[in-house]
Amino acid sequence: MQLIKEQRTFIVEKYFQAKSFQQVIESFQEHFPERQSPTQMTIWKNVTRYRTEGTSLNLNKGRSGRKRTGRSEENVRIVQGALPENTQISARKSGLDVTKSTFNKIITLDLKWHPYKMHERKIKN
Repeated sequence: MQLIKEQRTFIVEKYFQAKSFQQVIESFQEHFPERQSPTQMTIWKNVTRYRTEGTSLNLNKGRSGRKRTGRSEENVRIVQGALPENTQISARKSGLDVTKSTFNKIITLDLKWHPYKMHERKIKN
């Protein structure tokens, strides 16, 4: 289970006071008796994160998940530059180095274009 904000802060503060993993573990057990004490590696990772990023909080919110490679800013600019020349362009015939699905996602999600095909309707008499 992840440590809550209060526990992470406690670990970093105690480490900077004591400079000892064992003292941090003992203090943690006294202060949070219902919680299993952190390992030396957990303490070290929290202190290192605090030193490098200025916080020991979990910053994975914006960093996790699969990276957006197909809809990168470069690909969006390429497609955007190619469209004004010919608005009737298809993904397959565009000559751009992007897949059909990526091309269509860029058009609809990034450029807010909504391509459609005109259909003829027969009028009933």
